[in-house]
Amino acid sequence: MVSLGGTGLQVSSMGFGCMGVTAFYGAAMEDDAAVELFKSAFEMGFKHFDTAEVYRAGDKTNEEQLGNFLKTLPRDSFTVATKFFPGVHEGKCDQETVSAAVDASLSRLGLEYVDLYYCHRPPPTIEQAEEWMRSMKTLVESGKVRHVGLSEYGADWIRRCHAVHPVACVQQEWSLITRGLEDTVVPVYKELNIGVVAYSPLARNLLAGAERPAEGDWRLNTVPRFSEENFAKNQELVGKIAAMGEAKGKSAAQLSLAWLYHQARALGVNMIAIPGTTKVANASSNIGALEVQLSEQEMKDLTELGHLVAGERGNDQYKAMSLEGQQNL
Repeated sequence: MVSLGGTGLQVSSMGFGCMGVTAFYGAAMEDDAAVELFKSAFEMGFKHFDTAEVYRAGDKTNEEQLGNFLKTLPRDSFTVATKFFPGVHEGKCDQETVSAAVDASLSRLGLEYVDLYYCHRPPPTIEQAEEWMRSMKTLVESGKVRHVGLSEYGADWIRRCHAVHPVACVQQEWSLITRGLEDTVVPVYKELNIGVVAYSPLARNLLAGAERPAEGDWRLNTVPRFSEENFAKNQELVGKIAAMGEAKGKSAAQLSLAWLYHQARALGVNMIAIPGTTKVANASSNIGALEVQLSEQEMKDLTELGHLVAGERGNDQYKAMSLEGQQNL
């Protein structure tokens, strides 16, 4: 277990990102298969699970699929994070709206409290962001939420939110090829003793050497790195990482994850990654990256390869509601 931030949150060294089990990356898994996947991941050492109210497809919700598994475990054997998405609630961040969202998530998860509750994206105004934090302060006092997190927030908003109620961690996309946070918000994490939860640490599976997604996959229309032209270039990049890994008996995914953990330590921030997958073998590979050691030269070589990425991490609409949009305020 590792400490994230300064609020006492303790989580496993790597978490399990649950989104792809249900939504955005193709058809949702069947409930029984999802439970078996979560069970296997837990037994490997994934004790922290990350979900959200917006991870849903048709009649399936990710929180319910995860809850089907969590109910089989002692409550003190895992931590779980879920998220409030302002857009689902018409941008409202008042106590009544936020409390109702927390209650709904707890019901779907089958839990009495959630260990970590994020604001999934910044609301329209800083005043609403501060209002959300005041709502969270009340929910922490009630015992329904243990720790509070933010996601894709810029430096100024993090400071103002932290002044209302302590922020345990910020969830931010971070990988070998997505490093915009390092010069913009990592200094604030260090200043305020806030932890980092790195989502998409394999760049939405790009760094795992995945095939180009099938039609209908969210990534094709939202992530320019997956355009036909860029994807071909990025496959060449991943091939070079894989060649480096072959000499160590490790995969491109493992080297990419190992790079991230080494980089976080070098920058002086507490970080866990939350790679997701629908395959047990991939989960095993991912958590195995925690044991991979990289030399200074290997870190340098991987960093240089990361600069070769083709395409942005998201289209203009995606970036407008993310860290890049915050930086333009």
